[in-house]
Amino acid sequence: MLEILQKRTISITELESKAGKIVAEARRSGKPYLITQNGKPMALLLDAKSYLDELATEALARQIATGEADIAAGKVEDLEEVLKEVRRARTVSRSRRQARQN
Repeated sequence: MLEILQKRTISITELESKAGKIVAEARRSGKPYLITQNGKPMALLLDAKSYLDELATEALARQIATGEADIAAGKVEDLEEVLKEVRRARTVSRSRRQARQN
């Protein structure tokens, strides 16, 4: 990632003068621009799709980590038992609907 950013580093001054072109290129390519001020990294310009994809990836990683922690802590249920509960709930729901129709 650092290698990509080195090739796509621009100053705030350059961004101010070429904002439309740079934003369009970031959107087209899906690659970020590192924005610098006085040679120091200050911000990252990233197209919206890539940003939203990154958020979704992070959310999925958190869910996986939570699931793995639950497994490690023994917070699991047997699949067959869960399926039996679902079938029972569906049967009860179906019976109630039929009773209301009669």
